[in-house]
Amino acid sequence: MSSETDCDESLTALLFGDPAAEAHVAACARCRAERAGVERARGLLAAAPEPVPPPGLAGRVLRAAAPLLARNARRATWPAVARALAAALVPLPLIAFFDWQIVRTAHAVLSRVLPDALSFYLVFNYAATLVLLLALTYAAVPILVERQARLRHQESHG
Repeated sequence: MSSETDCDESLTALLFGDPAAEAHVAACARCRAERAGVERARGLLAAAPEPVPPPGLAGRVLRAAAPLLARNARRATWPAVARALAAALVPLPLIAFFDWQIVRTAHAVLSRVLPDALSFYLVFNYAATLVLLLALTYAAVPILVERQARLRHQESHG
């Protein structure tokens, strides 16, 4: 005995011309009784002209969906941003260690040749420049990932 859900699914499949529904329809009395009505509906749908969407419908739909699409795109980029930041943070301790060694060595060398105040000034400015460059580099990671995700999205949908 077939369930009502099986019958509904089989009749719907028959309406759309799915040959897999034939086995169920042939075995089920309810579906055999409704087969003529489904085939008549299928014929009427096939003979009906395709509806023409009103002009500008696509633009209106896109404008209405834009906030939702933008929110979903931002939400979809967060995992990519997190992965990129994690990958960028992996070498950071090594970079900081080497930079610290360079600053210490530069200060030691410059202190032998220049007055202490001038060597400190030069080394401090170099260290500040390194910190600024690292900060700008790591601040750019989320921006670049978001831009890359947007470009990938445009390529896949455009």
